[in-house]
Amino acid sequence: MRKFPLLLATGALLGLAAGTAEASRLIGYEGNPASVTGTGLTNTPDGFIGMGSPTTGAQGDEAETATPWSKPAPGTINMRINLFVNEFPMAAWWSGMNGNGTPASNAGNKQQPFGIYGWIRIDFGIDGQTKNGIKYGAFTEIRENNTTNVTGGTTSASGGFGQSASADSMGNTLYVRHANVYLGTDAVGFLRIGTAIGADNLLETGINDDYDITWMNLSNNTSIPNNLNPVWPWADAGPEYMAARIAYASPVIFGFDGVISFAPNNSTPFDGSGCSQPYGGVGCATQSSSQLPGDIGRYRNQLSMGLRYRNAFGPVGLAIAGIWTVSGKVNAVGPQQFNGMNLGNVGAQVTLNHYVSVGGNVLWGAFNGAWGLQPVGGATAVAWTVGGKYTIPQAPMTFGVNYFDYKYQGQAGLPTQRVSRGLDLGAAYGLGPGVVLLAEYAWGENKQGDFNFLTNSVGPAGNKVWAQLITAGMSVRF
Repeated sequence: MRKFPLLLATGALLGLAAGTAEASRLIGYEGNPASVTGTGLTNTPDGFIGMGSPTTGAQGDEAETATPWSKPAPGTINMRINLFVNEFPMAAWWSGMNGNGTPASNAGNKQQPFGIYGWIRIDFGIDGQTKNGIKYGAFTEIRENNTTNVTGGTTSASGGFGQSASADSMGNTLYVRHANVYLGTDAVGFLRIGTAIGADNLLETGINDDYDITWMNLSNNTSIPNNLNPVWPWADAGPEYMAARIAYASPVIFGFDGVISFAPNNSTPFDGSGCSQPYGGVGCATQSSSQLPGDIGRYRNQLSMGLRYRNAFGPVGLAIAGIWTVSGKVNAVGPQQFNGMNLGNVGAQVTLNHYVSVGGNVLWGAFNGAWGLQPVGGATAVAWTVGGKYTIPQAPMTFGVNYFDYKYQGQAGLPTQRVSRGLDLGAAYGLGPGVVLLAEYAWGENKQGDFNFLTNSVGPAGNKVWAQLITAGMSVRF
């Protein structure tokens, strides 16, 4: 029986080498309107903008596409590989929390808030079509674990103390971030199974966070302590898109298309098959009820439905989308209970002559933090964002700006509410095919009365913190 997988692998390699109608072809960005070709913005047929940024270049954007990117001929398969490498000198500043040796408990432990920050992405995609016109395929994205904040160490012969950079590098590992498969036709739509395929992230419109490095989420880097990071609540963040789902994406009819998706729980495809104990336990994402307080606050049976309209009217492009998400919750013991999700999302984006783009998005309802559940008795959350992009095609260069404001319950049980807000300014320069130079400034703050962000606990001090970051560097992808 062990010979069978070997025969399959050998057949696939022979097919790739033979170049026949049934063989695979190694391709780059065939059919991808957002590929980097040395320009800041790429015009799409409907008048909307796809920009050469970390997001549209490779950072999960392919997984956020409702229909296949490449278009193989009947009876063929396209294989797509995308390597994405970023390196950026970065500096950050924040209030308290080791930035200047405070609070007193951290005196003498001052951080040096500048350094080199980088990451890689390896994307693999397969798009196939049967001879009778049925399309199918798969996508996965490989990322790296960052071994940050190394502690401990040994005393070297020269008297130094610490851990070497080599040991830090060897502790780095690769892991699967996105994984999904699809099946369908252009006429009836596509069924998708896996991660990053929810109606929220497939249809979310007007976000304008695709021109920079941090996505308005300062926790995307390790230069700022987590408690000082402003919370970004939209669905292009990991707490939402990593849940395993089944989704249906409709064809486009008179400019309209829709997506309906269902997630049985908040587990990924890699841990959703069961639990290590027959009665469950903390970390068992598939259970619907639990005796343990650690399981409280987890959603289950999440349903999302969305409708989008896109069209071009002469030089003006228009996109409008609305999304509704509801869920149940795990029934668990504990003094603090939570409500199931019930939230709405409306966004719009307008482009002019392909070079100017402005938009906004509003998110409201029963949720809390980064795609979490609302505590019973907690405040209704409201988040909004506005932003825009402008490109100079002759340069080619793109400038972008984004501001968001998010008011939500934050710490459960307090009479106060938490506010996270941030401002992001960025520029992208297309140096050549596959090469983009980037510069960015980001600022954000968190505040909530009676909550101390420096100690991450209830208290009268440290109720307002802020952080800012400046970075510039190069993004290379193929």
